[in-house]
Amino acid sequence: MKLEFGSFLATDNVKLPGLLYQPDKPTDKVAVWLHGLASSIFYTPTWMNAIGTALTDQGIAFWAFNNRGAYESKQLRVVNPNDPTDNQRIQAGANFELIADCVHDIDGAVKYLQSKGFKEFYLLGHSSGANKICAYDNLAKDNPFSKYVMAGPGDDVGIPFAESGSKKFWKTIDYAAAAVSDEKPLKILPKTTVLPGFSAQSAWDLLNPDGQYNTFPFYEATHERIGSKELFKEYKAITRPTLVILGEEDEYAFTAGGSQAALNLLMANTSNQMLKVNDFMLVPFADHSFHEAEETFAQKVADWLA
Repeated sequence: MKLEFGSFLATDNVKLPGLLYQPDKPTDKVAVWLHGLASSIFYTPTWMNAIGTALTDQGIAFWAFNNRGAYESKQLRVVNPNDPTDNQRIQAGANFELIADCVHDIDGAVKYLQSKGFKEFYLLGHSSGANKICAYDNLAKDNPFSKYVMAGPGDDVGIPFAESGSKKFWKTIDYAAAAVSDEKPLKILPKTTVLPGFSAQSAWDLLNPDGQYNTFPFYEATHERIGSKELFKEYKAITRPTLVILGEEDEYAFTAGGSQAALNLLMANTSNQMLKVNDFMLVPFADHSFHEAEETFAQKVADWLA
């Protein structure tokens, strides 16, 4: 296996870093990794190395990159194609990201990998990265991916609603919506809200029950409705072969029955005629981030893709 650091430009010219794992024998197949909210591929080297090893053993390269939502708050460089010395920067990180931005990041990653000779693409996403797969599938104009892997999909709206309470949740929604309406999208939410430190635009994007982010509404499916849009709408629209995989003890599988109940909900709500029972998996004794089960997770994913 060969490992190299690289960087590429998203399609709106934001510069992002990544790691490319390649098998010793050349391949034109590559899996692209989307990390979770405020995470980073550099936070989880054991996991990235396990996936890279398992995939390259199957003759599949692995490209893991930091999207613009890596870390809570970070400035990223925007490259001016006409002037390489132009060092404009934007405020990024999870506190400022919008889920629709994933299209720029993913399409830029694909363009970078195509320049390296890759032709067959798989898209893998963990936690909010699974949400981004659904958003990308819905928004992308030219989707090159032939397979998806959704790892640890979580309820990003139901959890804060249940944990903070209805009053605080809707207060946050109203505060964020008002700031966006007043053309102050980067206004920071105060400590009295559900997401202190987040920008208004990102809080609204993340918490809006009828928004693009509310992809895996386990709470709404099992307790009470918060929004009005069809449950699992974006997930139901997926038609590509897809692996859904959760840790058996995933703390974000927000149902009374835990991970198995969450997996059952996804099985019941799929409209994908290509999916079979063996496309839904649990990793024994694993939590949301598959700690100490990285190799088991990686092997299941690699075997399924191969």
